[in-house]
Amino acid sequence: MSSHEGYICPACRKPLETVRIRGVDLEACTNGCGGIWFDAAELFRLDEPEEGEGDPVLARLLARSSQSPSGPSGEKRICLKCGAKMKNHEHREGSGIFIDECYACGGIWLDGGELKAIRENPVVRQSNEERARLAREFSQKVQEEKQRLGRGGKPPARQS
Repeated sequence: MSSHEGYICPACRKPLETVRIRGVDLEACTNGCGGIWFDAAELFRLDEPEEGEGDPVLARLLARSSQSPSGPSGEKRICLKCGAKMKNHEHREGSGIFIDECYACGGIWLDGGELKAIRENPVVRQSNEERARLAREFSQKVQEEKQRLGRGGKPPARQS
């Protein structure tokens, strides 16, 4: 782990450290509140309980409890990477977990304890399973269409 110059925790204002978990470099508040910064799409590599299992750095971060109750906050945090105001919203509808997301660059800030809450939340798990099912079905349809077109099939005629 190393200090990452310039990145300060948006929650407790302590310097963030760069940590590597499952080949992903994250900025984490290891000496403060336990918050974690995820660049765009990185959260999906660690939002399931089995992802990163046995990683000692992840275990330490997951052991942190939330410093504040999860819910919409009036405080607008500033994105670590691009400086835009972040939006506080419910991670998945019905999960009760509110996260800060930068709509400009796609980064996500999780307060201490929120990653653990996401990984254990039944609404999030069900949503993840549904997304995975839809992705498999889409991939299968794409493969079938490729095979059909490869056999001389023609794409359907466009309707005006």
